[in-house]
Amino acid sequence: MAFPAGTPARKLLLPGISAKAGSVAVGFDLDGAVDFFSGLWQLVKAKAAEILAYLATLFSALAKKVDELLPPDTRSETLRQWLHVAVTVVLPAALGALVLLCVARCCWRCCCARNRAPRGRLMVAPGRGGARMPRDVFEDDPRRYFRDLRARKPLVY
Repeated sequence: MAFPAGTPARKLLLPGISAKAGSVAVGFDLDGAVDFFSGLWQLVKAKAAEILAYLATLFSALAKKVDELLPPDTRSETLRQWLHVAVTVVLPAALGALVLLCVARCCWRCCCARNRAPRGRLMVAPGRGGARMPRDVFEDDPRRYFRDLRARKPLVY
């Protein structure tokens, strides 16, 4: 099987190799690939048609269920009642819960987070009699740590 000079399939072959030699040299049969991909395409089209038929059936069943729950003659009145309940009950409750969540989060960060141990790994501070300090502080500038130790500055991090 020979491909015209500018086609994408021709670009896959090594330069100067014919189509038959290219399929043997690369270990890829181009005729079999065409058959495989056409069969694969047919399978994809068939499955897509099945999915579309399923979705159409599902949506029609949902439309029937909506008509049962909300008959066309009272649909607007029922939706108006639901909207009234949503605006007067659900929306203020949701906004109140959101405000409480924000206040609780703020209090947790401001008040409770200060009392927690520092994040990261801890290590025994050298020369401080077993005091513990964050490893990151020491690794950032060990020279400054030892200078502060010799100057007898307190361990602050």
